[in-house]
Amino acid sequence: MLNLMTLPRGTHDGLHVRPRWPARRVLLDVPAFKKLQTIQARLPDEIGLILTRGFEPAATHLGFARKQFRALGIGLFRLMYPGRRSEITDIFGSNGHDVDGSHVDVSFQWNGRRVRLLPLGVFTPPSMQRRRTRQFASPLAKVCAALIQEGFHIHNNPTESLQIHCDLIS
Repeated sequence: MLNLMTLPRGTHDGLHVRPRWPARRVLLDVPAFKKLQTIQARLPDEIGLILTRGFEPAATHLGFARKQFRALGIGLFRLMYPGRRSEITDIFGSNGHDVDGSHVDVSFQWNGRRVRLLPLGVFTPPSMQRRRTRQFASPLAKVCAALIQEGFHIHNNPTESLQIHCDLIS
């Protein structure tokens, strides 16, 4: 049985929660929540961690909608980036979000403003991804280092790593 907590949009014990559309809440493992709280407490005051995605059961209306959006997204991605077909599974797969609440996507704010490393979502061109990564290198490095230190593994795919998809390793 999963030990999940439900977090609506807002701030919960210092952790900002902003569910990715169309979700209105994030389901999260209690141990993952505690780790994210620890990370937030250790980050400099100018960096705020934002939880955007956690567990998403496949057998719901939202799960069905996500499958439809993924199918459309895959088709569009293939048209836009024919040379990146090998990344489709990494980018459009569930990446554990349908397994439990230890697979999360986070973002961050810096000096009170949300940083969007992928302003066009997964369709953000690699050149723009590299530019955004350079622009926010310092706070991004601090967030990633803190996640790794607390036992999270950040996804290997460059686009997924900028969504800061990470898995809590037990």
